[in-house]
Amino acid sequence: MSQLPEENITCNYCENTVAESDDYCQNCGSLFVENFYCEKHPSTEAEGVCVICRTPYCGQCAEYANKVFLCAIHDGYEIYQGMARVYGVSDDAMAQYAHGILEQAGLHPFIYSRKASPLSVGGPGYTLFRASGEYDGHLINELKVMVPCSEVIEADRILNDLGIV
Repeated sequence: MSQLPEENITCNYCENTVAESDDYCQNCGSLFVENFYCEKHPSTEAEGVCVICRTPYCGQCAEYANKVFLCAIHDGYEIYQGMARVYGVSDDAMAQYAHGILEQAGLHPFIYSRKASPLSVGGPGYTLFRASGEYDGHLINELKVMVPCSEVIEADRILNDLGIV
């Protein structure tokens, strides 16, 4: 007996496509159902689900930051298009090493480079043009090893066990 393909809907908050049967958007954490309660306050309805730990929380325990719902424990992560930064370094070999370790563990890492300029003088982490300050608490001139938000906890565990972070 063949199954009918599952219908998709669009999240009203982030406009990501999700399955109609989903209780929340895995991209932004928006809830689609009622009667989801906060992990810490069981009598309070949740406002969203943390995109990293997949735990429902109320507005007192978590909030939207840059269009994603994050709990207080995970609100420090830099997130871009469903990927979270788990490691940052200016050394390409170390970024490749971390990427390889995570990939070997079955995760889906991505190296993101946001060098300020291709003109480099003085070393691999130095560019002629530098932005002033920091970007979300992280240097602009770093190689960022990123993983899907759903893989952050495992990636952090692996990198911490190896002493990389």
